Amino acid sequence: MIGTAFFFLLTLLSALILVVFLLRAGAARPMTVWALAALLPVLAAMTAANAGQARANRVLSGYSAAPSQVVLHTAGRDYPLTLNLVAAGCLERTMRLRGESNLELPQGVVPIRKDTAIDGQLPPTDVVEALSLRGQLDCHEFKPLKKRR
Repeated sequence: MIGTAFFFLLTLLSALILVVFLLRAGAARPMTVWALAALLPVLAAMTAANAGQARANRVLSGYSAAPSQVVLHTAGRDYPLTLNLVAAGCLERTMRLRGESNLELPQGVVPIRKDTAIDGQLPPTDVVEALSLRGQLDCHEFKPLKKRR
């Protein structure tokens, strides 16, 4: 929160200085004006990144990471699974985006297709997005299907 406010104020201050320099021709050297204009998108990106990280921290702090027990109905079979938070998040994202992949587990391969149905509770979308934003959503068990040409 403090980082977000700091970068937001720094962005506003830089924008204000740039406007003053642009309104008063000759008040600053061209390189100074160019540097301020180049700095503004960087500061805006830093502000947005800090705000996103703070939001992700808020979302994840209120969520308890219990294993998810689900049953996948796919390819004419039922697959009962117990998934940790990361694997359940990857499954939620794959299902939400209607992706197709193979979930490779020690018990075997579970095909995830567009018509796959699921019984059970997966993490909410905002929790999955927060995990993804923080770089914690490592979906190495999910192997994408090779597209035929």
